[in-house]
Amino acid sequence: MPYVVTLGWRGRPTRGEPAELLKALGPLSPRFQPRLGARRVHTASYLDTADWRLRRGGLELTHEGASGPGSLVLAPHSVKLTEPPVWPARIEALPGGELRDAIATAVGVRALAPKIRSRTVVREIVLCDGEGEETARLRWAEAGTLHPVRKPPLVRVTVLAAPGRRRDAKWVARTLLSGEDFEPADAVGYDQLLDACGLPGETGRYAITPGMPADAAVATALLGFAEAITSNVEGTVDDVDPEFLHDLRVAVRRTRSLLKVAGDVLPGNLAARFAPRFAELGELTTPTRDLDVYLLEFDALADSLVAGAPEDLAPFAEHLRRRRDAERKILVRGLRAQRFARLMESWRAALSGVVAEPDRHSTVDDLTAERLRRITKRVIRRAAAITPESPAEDVHALRKRAKELRYALEVFQPVRPADRGALKELKRLQDVLGAFQDGEVQSTKLRAYAQELLDAGLASAPTLLAMGELLGGFARRERAARAELTGALARFLAQTRPVASASGR
Repeated sequence: MPYVVTLGWRGRPTRGEPAELLKALGPLSPRFQPRLGARRVHTASYLDTADWRLRRGGLELTHEGASGPGSLVLAPHSVKLTEPPVWPARIEALPGGELRDAIATAVGVRALAPKIRSRTVVREIVLCDGEGEETARLRWAEAGTLHPVRKPPLVRVTVLAAPGRRRDAKWVARTLLSGEDFEPADAVGYDQLLDACGLPGETGRYAITPGMPADAAVATALLGFAEAITSNVEGTVDDVDPEFLHDLRVAVRRTRSLLKVAGDVLPGNLAARFAPRFAELGELTTPTRDLDVYLLEFDALADSLVAGAPEDLAPFAEHLRRRRDAERKILVRGLRAQRFARLMESWRAALSGVVAEPDRHSTVDDLTAERLRRITKRVIRRAAAITPESPAEDVHALRKRAKELRYALEVFQPVRPADRGALKELKRLQDVLGAFQDGEVQSTKLRAYAQELLDAGLASAPTLLAMGELLGGFARRERAARAELTGALARFLAQTRPVASASGR
């Protein structure tokens, strides 16, 4: 087994300068003579999505090369680019082949962009004995970051034994470690560079903890949602990928839900003042997101046609894209408007004031027990009242209440961990309710789109027939979800009623 050991250098970076390197390796001079190789500079941009999908999937994708097109590298794959890439880029902008296929599932619809750009200065150093024979090889590497912030290089020296000279390499490592300038260390990798830059970022900054004043806890959670809203605005406005708008909307929904569930613990009329503004924000974002969903599913919908052909839906696809362009202009104007900027600024200032000067008469523990019990009983009551004959409006009302419960469980989880069995069945129930809702909503919208195409004189007979086939598919999906709902409700009630009863005692 080859002898390899990595050391860290505590001194100042040498930038690969010979005089500095020879000085650092001075303790080895009584026994070995260093021979310096060429100085090499390696640049790499580590790529990922906004929500770190590649890193979470254990994938490390880099764009390497200081100038020119460079190469994409995902070991063991490497692809030379024919022109400089433009970031952010969605998966379809990358060259086809094994590398793209290896990351496609993890990336999905999200865009890739550099998370860190690094620059590494490397010199290979051969240590020779008195007879000029190689005894060991050192790899001196200084890796620093250029983006998103400049950080001093992390210096690592890797000692590798020449064949049959393991004892000499061990002496080299011991001698360097005996001084004050070297220490045992791991090789510099992506994680070390991320740590140096403070990435992926703060975790738990807006987490609530047991014993917090109730109003401070609610304000803290709302500040976290406000951060999610503002951090997704730029990506939404620039249309980087559709998930920025989706994440923005989720944060808005969570804000509205928490204001409804526990906004009354905030001082004055804070909840009453801001709730309508976030309702407006939700309405502003809805049309574009609905069209995004349609377009993301469009190819699969076209491929599902049996009687019609995918090309029959081309006028419909073009109509959706025109509608989306029009709705996006409205959305972008709203997000760039001073009204939105003032909303978020005043909202965060008000919440920060609550956190700084909370009312300590009640704790989040008491609030959590009381509100979760109330919401859970409300959902159970609605779920138990649903029958196969219940009107769609009742099913949609249950879906909204189930979503409120899910958000409340997520917010208050640090104080009162949810029963895993009940939470699992709640998620399953939400999936069925969502499928039912999607089937009905898509059917309604598809009829409206068909009428718009007719009114504009853009719908041919094949297009209308193909849209009719899609309508039949939506109807079947809705009926399937309705049939599945009875079982999902039974499982949810079986898991949740005992938990609710126990929490109420």
